[in-house]
Amino acid sequence: MKVLVLDTSALIMGLDPLGLELESFSVPEVTEELRDQTGPSYRLAISASSGKLRIRSPTPDSLKEISDKARTLGDKIALSNADASVLALALDLLKEGKTPVIVTDDYAVQNVAEGLGIAYQSLATLGIRQKFDWIFYCPACFRRYPGTGDLEVCQVCGTKLKRKPLRKESAKSRYSKPS
Repeated sequence: MKVLVLDTSALIMGLDPLGLELESFSVPEVTEELRDQTGPSYRLAISASSGKLRIRSPTPDSLKEISDKARTLGDKIALSNADASVLALALDLLKEGKTPVIVTDDYAVQNVAEGLGIAYQSLATLGIRQKFDWIFYCPACFRRYPGTGDLEVCQVCGTKLKRKPLRKESAKSRYSKPS
């Protein structure tokens, strides 16, 4: 059974869960991110109260799995709590035998979803074309660090680290139209 998992960006871009044929889900953190956005938060509240959008927290096990995968890919630093929760909820739904499609324009979310084999759909952007494994480096002394995102500054000279792709490969067309 195909279901949609909505990220904050999907609701900001105007996706209305009331008009969707598929069952849709989101997480409490998305509600929190939309608190000051009148239009999207209104759509979310009405959709949730009507039962068309189910707000659900992911399991701690799935959150840990997402954190580990994001660390491996080098995207942990780019994921907000809401992003990680959306990915973890999609993972929970997958484990329950559903076929989740994450609706997001966030490239880090798409990259981690790609790494997990979870389908995603963007609304306002073209979506990712390549999956990245990241590495962190010091722009001053050029020392390289693993893509785990555990460090923010160079251990040698103290300069703030930057990240760049270590490896690129084509994304596996995980796009699917929300209905």
